[in-house]
Amino acid sequence: MWVYLVVVALFVGCAVEDPSVEGFDLHRIRFKDRAPFEAYFGNSESDVHADRMVNLFYAMSNGDTMKVSVYEFDNPIFAKAFFYNSDSIVEKAEFLLDGERKRLLSWGRRLFVFSYMFSISENSSTLDSMMFFTRRFPAGSARASRDFQSFSLKNSDADEDISVQRGHFLGIEIPFTMLLRRYRDSDFSWSCARSYGKVSDSDWENFLAERQKNFYEADSTALVSRLSNGVVVAVYGDLDRERMKKVFREFTALVR
Repeated sequence: MWVYLVVVALFVGCAVEDPSVEGFDLHRIRFKDRAPFEAYFGNSESDVHADRMVNLFYAMSNGDTMKVSVYEFDNPIFAKAFFYNSDSIVEKAEFLLDGERKRLLSWGRRLFVFSYMFSISENSSTLDSMMFFTRRFPAGSARASRDFQSFSLKNSDADEDISVQRGHFLGIEIPFTMLLRRYRDSDFSWSCARSYGKVSDSDWENFLAERQKNFYEADSTALVSRLSNGVVVAVYGDLDRERMKKVFREFTALVR
């Protein structure tokens, strides 16, 4: 019961649905009923691009130290993007990096990186404690998964053929984020993409202007448009023109 009360004191007492870690009392965030012996706000690594980051250190009963790095993003899609864009890191699976064992989990708009020295088996209670630790943090939005539901799964691997492009799209610098799914059949491969949410008039106009300046735009077969609901959609790949148009019409109908 007291664990539940600690959770309430930490998170529910805040008026917003999904408060930032900036307002948390870090020394009250427990792992396996242990308070951290060290906790501080840090700078996110350049390859993660999180908006905020916290490091928490816990002394374990086996003599190990559990370091938990919590990366917080303004949008939940960016927490999942780490796995979408990685060919080698699988969520929850243990891997070795720079002499440390790590497991990565995501929950809501946060990515959790657990770092330790001694291997943890798949049926260990410590792994359950990792899952419980992440679920104690609020998760106010499921919008990322809803946006990905606008993609057809035909000719695509449901779990692997997705990525998130942030900062650049079709070789052009962009101020918005694109969700992408890859497709293939026996002869061709192509991609469908949509913006994460609406794109403003000014951002769309800037994108069009930069696209015209792109050195290979004259040879591009990509079809890109901004729909009446503000969502940007695109189809590109090695399809012939007629099939490209057909795929574009079908994808647009799903996104509207």
